[in-house]
Amino acid sequence: MRRCRVFAVLLLSHYAHAVTLDVARLPGPVFADGEVSADAALPAGRTNDLRTFRLEMTFEATPSNNVEAAFGRDCLPADGLRAAGETDFIIGWDCGEWFLRPRGLRERYAFSPAAPNGTRTLTAIIRVSAQGVPQPPVFRDGGADFAFPGLSLTPFPDWLKPGLWTHLRVTARGADAPGESVKAVFAPGGASIFIR
Repeated sequence: MRRCRVFAVLLLSHYAHAVTLDVARLPGPVFADGEVSADAALPAGRTNDLRTFRLEMTFEATPSNNVEAAFGRDCLPADGLRAAGETDFIIGWDCGEWFLRPRGLRERYAFSPAAPNGTRTLTAIIRVSAQGVPQPPVFRDGGADFAFPGLSLTPFPDWLKPGLWTHLRVTARGADAPGESVKAVFAPGGASIFIR
C-alpha cells in the first residue's frame, strides 16, 4: 500500500507543473460595435518540458457575436501588446461558425456546427513529442472532434508551434454579451499508470 501512495504523490506533483493562463473576463464595450479586447503575456516556464498545449474557450454564441483568441510573439519594440503583424494565428467564433486564420491573415478556414447558438466550448489541443515535434492539432466543439476543411498541416506550420508564442489577445465584438471564459494550459510530459 505504501508504494501506491508514493506513486500517487509523484503523479500529483507531476501535474502540478502545468502552467495555466486564465484570461480575465473582458470589460464592457465602449464602442458602438461592441468590440473589446485585452492582451496577456503567456506565463513564464510554459515551454519547460512542454508536451501538451490546450486552449479552452466557452461563451454564449449568437448569430451576431464574435469571440476570438490571437496567439503571437511580442517582437521589437516589445511593448506587451500583440499587434496584427505579430500574430501567428487567430482562432474563434464568428456569427455561427468556428474559424482559423493563419499568420498573415490572408487565409481563413471555417467550420459550421449543426446548432450554432447557445453555450459553446472550443477545445484545441496540440501534443508535442518527447523530441519536441508538434503533432497535428485536435479541435473539439463541445465533445465532438472536427476539422477545418482545406487546412493543410503537412508539413507542420511554424505558426502553430506553441513554444514560439509569447502573447495572447482575446477579442469579443457584436450586439450580444458573450460571457466568455478563455484558458490556455501548457502541460509537461504525460503520465503513465501501471497496475500490478
